Amino acid sequence: MSEKEYILKLMYAAFLDIRVASYSKDSYTCFVISDVFHNVPLQMNQVDKGKMSYSDIITYIQEKCEERNCKSWLDNAISNISKLP
Repeated sequence: MSEKEYILKLMYAAFLDIRVASYSKDSYTCFVISDVFHNVPLQMNQVDKGKMSYSDIITYIQEKCEERNCKSWLDNAISNISKLP
């Protein structure tokens, strides 16, 4: 799997979990996951312009999850990536 596909699948998982959390009115989870991923689309645009790499984005996501205390969410999303379409 390419790094781009890996990031896109993480975003897919994030949006799915934001939707689930918002339905259950868990606004904190919505906020944290949104906070981790809200810059990723713009960062992917920077990759297309040659200003950063996909591995930079993966590192950013990992660091942001550590900072926001949601590493367990990331670990779970990573373990489920192979099950995504």
